[in-house]
Amino acid sequence: MAEICRDIDEWIEEEVSRPIEEWEERQEERCREEECNWWMLCLNKLFCWLVTVLVKVARWIVVTVGRWVTRTVCTIIAIVVDLVVALATGLWDVVVGIFTWDRERVWDGFVTVLGGALVAVLGLLRVGLLLDTVDFVREEIQESRLRDHVRGLLARRFARDPEALAAARRATGVDHGAFGLRLLGRATRTFVRSDRTRPDGGVPELVRWHEDPALDIDVRVLAGYDSEGFWRHGRPEVVGADEGQVDAYLRDRGGRSFRIYPMSEGTLRHKTSVCAERSRELGLIYQFVLDEREVTDPAHVVLTTGQDDYDIDVLGRVNERVDPVGAREDLPTPHAGTVFAYAGTLIGLSAHLDDATGVDGTPFPGSFTSGVSVRDRVPDLVYEYVLAHELGHYFGLTHVDGYHRIMYTANPDAGTAPVTWWTLPSLILVEQQPKFVLDEAKAVWDYIVAGFPTEALTTRAH
Repeated sequence: MAEICRDIDEWIEEEVSRPIEEWEERQEERCREEECNWWMLCLNKLFCWLVTVLVKVARWIVVTVGRWVTRTVCTIIAIVVDLVVALATGLWDVVVGIFTWDRERVWDGFVTVLGGALVAVLGLLRVGLLLDTVDFVREEIQESRLRDHVRGLLARRFARDPEALAAARRATGVDHGAFGLRLLGRATRTFVRSDRTRPDGGVPELVRWHEDPALDIDVRVLAGYDSEGFWRHGRPEVVGADEGQVDAYLRDRGGRSFRIYPMSEGTLRHKTSVCAERSRELGLIYQFVLDEREVTDPAHVVLTTGQDDYDIDVLGRVNERVDPVGAREDLPTPHAGTVFAYAGTLIGLSAHLDDATGVDGTPFPGSFTSGVSVRDRVPDLVYEYVLAHELGHYFGLTHVDGYHRIMYTANPDAGTAPVTWWTLPSLILVEQQPKFVLDEAKAVWDYIVAGFPTEALTTRAH
């Protein structure tokens, strides 16, 4: 539903607002160039400007009100749809969990039902108290200020190339239409295959990994039949086998062909959808393409190597130390991959190419590839923002305080505080979900304009 609402909003800005804004710009230029007719006491110029102003006011009212109405209706419908889905999926998990003695699934179901009901009540209350309208106004002001910031960045970047500057301003919609850098992102669902063997044959690699005491790989845990901890489980998907057949495969040391994915396609699509929705606050307009890639190295199943190695070996990203130009050409295509787990308690990792500075002024050294990895965790109410968080790092953003911010992390090594003075009011009533702020959006565009290739700024990826 959120994607449909975003598409409608962008259509209004692109197909309704942009043509009128461009006409206004041409009209203003004509008014400036029109000669004053003294015999009319220069009323011809006054009339020209009056028409322009009236059109501006009418366009602003129609477009702004239209977008506000669309947003409000979409918000209400989305709340109802999300509630129905939460009740249906949650109750199903509870029933199935009870009959299969799966306490984790029963708990997940209860959390889904209760969380969905709470979010729906607070969401409808937020709309009824016009807090959603206040948030709409806040977002409009933030976008206007971000547009001004980006205009300045582009003007400095292309100061000696007016054609490239005009192309960049049009491609990003910084003057007219839907504002944002169009990014064609990739989301890769990795998998392990049960029948992969060494060139000389023998026992499948997956069985070898399972039996190797030096590797922290348990096939039953990968498949979701056992858990590494009550609060640390995700939703893997097994294609081609059930639990009994997987157990027989391990017992017989082979003899069955199936795949195990860290998460289902539907789960990954949900994470990309949430990422696309929240990243609008950064001035980024995502469109994700999904693909699948087999993982053949146990170090990338439970990720024990660095993110750069994962980017190169699994995602196929370019190593800057080998090919600096190719690594920079990777930047306009953000790439995320899934993992089953990390060596510690992490739920995501990232690598960004260039050095950056956090919004608090702390340095954030770059790496030699660009890409992110994420694992699945439940409930979605808490962990659905992980991909958006990691791709925030991709553009140089650092950790901040407060659960109400997407760039917050509960990792104790980060030293962030979970609650600030604004956390509870934001999550309970005003915003009701983690967000990015204006300073982070400006930092993202500082990073983009400074390091992205010219073509990525002057053409639309989609």
